[in-house]
Amino acid sequence: MIELKVFDNTDYSNRLACNQELMALVAAEFIKEAKGLLDMLHAHIVNQEWDEFSLVSHRLKGAALEVSGNRFCKLIVEMEMQSKQGNVDTLSSRYSMLKEEFDALVYALNQYVLQ
Repeated sequence: MIELKVFDNTDYSNRLACNQELMALVAAEFIKEAKGLLDMLHAHIVNQEWDEFSLVSHRLKGAALEVSGNRFCKLIVEMEMQSKQGNVDTLSSRYSMLKEEFDALVYALNQYVLQ
């Protein structure tokens, strides 16, 4: 099995036509938006609001795809599927993993894009 990268700089660069200014703008907006969405996601887990959880997780997935955050995206997809299938018991622990992946993605974006 191929190990996914935290951040695929080549894919991200190609996605935004190698426009460094646009790449920095999109990365900064992702970080800002994703922080709020992660907080909302956590609240929906705590309150067991699974329909809202699915909506927010879907938005996070799209945002992660925009910045080529592969591992973050993979984990949020798995969580979204678990929620839809009613397998919600592990979502709290998976949320902790998601936060770690987010921190790793933010670090990578800071290193490669927002320097």
